[in-house]
Amino acid sequence: MRRFKVNQKTTLKEFISEQLNISKNKAKELIDSRVVYVNNRRVWIATHLLEKGDIVELPSDIETGRWSIENSIVYEDSFIIAVNKPPFIESEGGRGTVEDLLRAYKKDRKIRAVHRLDRETSGLLLFAKNDAVFEKFKKLWQEKQVKKTYLAISHGEAKFKKKVVNIPVDKKYAKSFVYTKKVRSGFSLFLVEIPTGRKHQIRIHLSKIKHPVVGDKLYGPKEYDHPLVKNVKRQMLHSYTLSFFHPFLKKKITIKAPPMPDFINFGKNLRLL
Repeated sequence: MRRFKVNQKTTLKEFISEQLNISKNKAKELIDSRVVYVNNRRVWIATHLLEKGDIVELPSDIETGRWSIENSIVYEDSFIIAVNKPPFIESEGGRGTVEDLLRAYKKDRKIRAVHRLDRETSGLLLFAKNDAVFEKFKKLWQEKQVKKTYLAISHGEAKFKKKVVNIPVDKKYAKSFVYTKKVRSGFSLFLVEIPTGRKHQIRIHLSKIKHPVVGDKLYGPKEYDHPLVKNVKRQMLHSYTLSFFHPFLKKKITIKAPPMPDFINFGKNLRLL
């Protein structure tokens, strides 16, 4: 993290704009991404008033190496394609999404995302090659015939090997199986299986059992003093495996996506991986 000391009263947006020599709009975008800290507390209000002596912390530059859709395909057959999605790219819905990039690479506008991941969540994303395949796989999801597992690095050292979480999400039934893979240095590595797939389900459930996902700006803690956590730019959540009976190939398949470099590096720094 880069630390800056405030010398006079000003707004957070103006301070960042001046310190980084960027426009106020760019400064606001940085603040909106919720990676800015003031006196060890995450702040995302651009007009937040800074006092003399306050300490503002900003993450080091996000690595912007070009992502290759071609090298991120982890499974393909005549009906579906599975992509290992990086963080900070939307799953589907418009220009620059994984769906859009995959369509362009395959030169096929019929390709459709079967499901979606949060923008900051990395990992397995499944696509159908035409509408008929899409409908078949959408039905598998609706009938809960797909086994989905995620890797998560969370705050706190878990005292359990397995925990079943039955807590409604948006007043709808939601169930998660949380398996503790390793604990160290005040953190836990979890494997989470979700028979249901509510919006933000894993993040909500882990927060409810007092183990919020590291980097979760919505359900995680608002204050940090751990230097490694301050450098985390997204939620440490990765869609790891998908298992299902393939309705066209007539056999069970399991697809796995290796964690992204930022996930691996953070896990190794904590000696969880």
